[in-house]
Amino acid sequence: MFNTYKDQVEFLCIYTREAHPSDGWQVHDNLEEDIVFPDPTTDDERTAAASACQIKFDLQMPMLIDSMDNDVEEKYISLPMRLFVVDADGKIAYSGDRGPRGFDPDSWEAAIKALI
Repeated sequence: MFNTYKDQVEFLCIYTREAHPSDGWQVHDNLEEDIVFPDPTTDDERTAAASACQIKFDLQMPMLIDSMDNDVEEKYISLPMRLFVVDADGKIAYSGDRGPRGFDPDSWEAAIKALI
């Protein structure tokens, strides 16, 4: 997700609920990559998981944390992952298909370029 301010672009990552918690639907790839987190039950636990994700994948953008009531995930229907562009007026200018199969960075990039 990003916001535009005149000719500036702000990239943000929003960490929503854990898609493959160790105490839920754990996937083999996560075990091989040592990505093992139980489903967070508090804001602090969710923040810790998000921080570990940001460090492990060297994400160079601010990461916001969804509330424990999953407000962002439910409003944007973002699980398991999704790319959005929010224009300077706060309106969704691009909503990518649900990932990982619908994850299309090229169309996301085109939407960004169209706004700037």
